[in-house]
Amino acid sequence: MALANRKIGYDEVVTRDIHFPMNIENVARHWFRNDPWSTHWMNAILAAVPDGERWVMNSARRQLGKLDDPEVLNAAKEFIRQERIHAREHDEMNAIGVQHGVPIDKVEGVFKLIRKQLQHRLSDDMQSSIAAAFEHFTAIISAVLLEHPELFDETHPDLRAMLYWHFVEETEHKSVSYDVFVDASGGGYRSYRLRVSGMLLAIALGFPIMIGNQTYLLYKDRQILNLRSAAKMTKVLFWRPGIISKVLAGVPPYFSPTFHPWDDDNRDVIRIWKRAYERTGDPHKAYQALRDHRANNVHGTSETPQPEPAWGQA
Repeated sequence: MALANRKIGYDEVVTRDIHFPMNIENVARHWFRNDPWSTHWMNAILAAVPDGERWVMNSARRQLGKLDDPEVLNAAKEFIRQERIHAREHDEMNAIGVQHGVPIDKVEGVFKLIRKQLQHRLSDDMQSSIAAAFEHFTAIISAVLLEHPELFDETHPDLRAMLYWHFVEETEHKSVSYDVFVDASGGGYRSYRLRVSGMLLAIALGFPIMIGNQTYLLYKDRQILNLRSAAKMTKVLFWRPGIISKVLAGVPPYFSPTFHPWDDDNRDVIRIWKRAYERTGDPHKAYQALRDHRANNVHGTSETPQPEPAWGQA
């Protein structure tokens, strides 16, 4: 399975140098679903994106000399270009959160401290393994949100256009870190052992950091006792669409010796966005194409799409 699936997806990886100017209007204090707990769950993850993207870029760059497969090498170079632009855009988004008084810089600083220790102590192959694990989690979250663009109906159009551009590109390159790791580490039992260790370390680090970051942000925003908001977030994470439930379900397959990220082939979803973007050059229209497709294909039916609520309306 892995040998067959690694041959798909490389031609999907395309760098799009798009800039999304961020300001306090289009990055609201509670920008995701107009809800504090949901927003700070997302912030707890996205705060680490700029430094995390630069870490996985650096990890891939350090492995380029070990790659013999020209397809993997070319995809890795495109991956590095994509991640550099992602980091730039999320730097700007994080800065707006700080302007709102949300201490995203503090939680990003915690991640940077941990990342520096890992870079100092771990081999290039082990860092590459952790990068592959983190990219796996990112791909699962992106896949869920690509299937549910309606979750962002109350998010400012500029911000959701940026996020969906990011989700598409994370899906495009979801196998690159994995294939770079496998090829650079030599494959076989040693590679598998490192892959398992990298995932276990990513879980041990990632989930406590996420929970701690969210708790801190809620505390500083004076929302930690907002139980209605907590219930709203819990529904999204564990029931419909069940983001965390699907992330957890995506962990066991990673431990299979035959696993490959493209075992879940969701290229059809990102191609809806990509075709619209190639036709219009507008990431807003590309998001809307995805949103319209979802509205027309709920549960496999051909329902008439409902009008999208104007941004900012509850």
